[in-house]
Amino acid sequence: MNPIQLLYFKHNINVRPRHVHRGRVTYYDLTIVLKGELHYVKKSAPVLLKAGDFILIRPGEMRQRLDSSVISEYVSFNFTTDMDLDAVPGVSENAASVEMNRLISACDGCFNSDKDLNKVAYLLGALLLLIRDHVSNAQTHPLALAIKNYVLQNYTERITLASVAERFHFSASYCNSVFKKEMGKSIVLYLIGERMRKAKELLIYTDFPLPEIAAKVGYEDYNYFSRLFKKHVRFTPTQYRARRAEK
Repeated sequence: MNPIQLLYFKHNINVRPRHVHRGRVTYYDLTIVLKGELHYVKKSAPVLLKAGDFILIRPGEMRQRLDSSVISEYVSFNFTTDMDLDAVPGVSENAASVEMNRLISACDGCFNSDKDLNKVAYLLGALLLLIRDHVSNAQTHPLALAIKNYVLQNYTERITLASVAERFHFSASYCNSVFKKEMGKSIVLYLIGERMRKAKELLIYTDFPLPEIAAKVGYEDYNYFSRLFKKHVRFTPTQYRARRAEK
């Protein structure tokens, strides 16, 4: 089951943005400006968004957009999700990237072909991860970012503090200290978290046997993986797959 339920999607091209009356939303509203500008009011203060900027309005927040005479292009998503978006700011400048533009083009293709919001929702998930990574990377110590990327690219392999220290030519304690200060958790806990996150995706979206899933996220011993999964997710892999299948 997709962790995102997409309620609305629209790619506005060469339009003059119209006024959106002030009101409280019950969903996430993500708008990315590709050309021109948008004028919002956030916490009674004016917010000007230009090309490359985005605004994320969270459930329970007030939304208000003002008229603009500037010919603009922007894409809007209204959705609900159980993804962790706490690290994503309400407004971000110069966030758009080539990868984001490609995903937006893919959203257009899916929506224009059959109006299927479910397909667009999967692409939105990838877009949100890109946005979250962009924000995180822009504010992260270079060493912590390098370790993070190393873990993300090699989480199926055996990674220890010693191997990280050897790779980046710093002491294990220094690597772990910098990483924990930036990421809020140790390298080992971050590695486990990424493995559990990937395991949850495989349990939901594939029918791979459980031992195979364990191996795909770096654990040859399925029993150890199962105990670790229950410790961090509060359900065994079997229970988690069954519960998600019911939703």
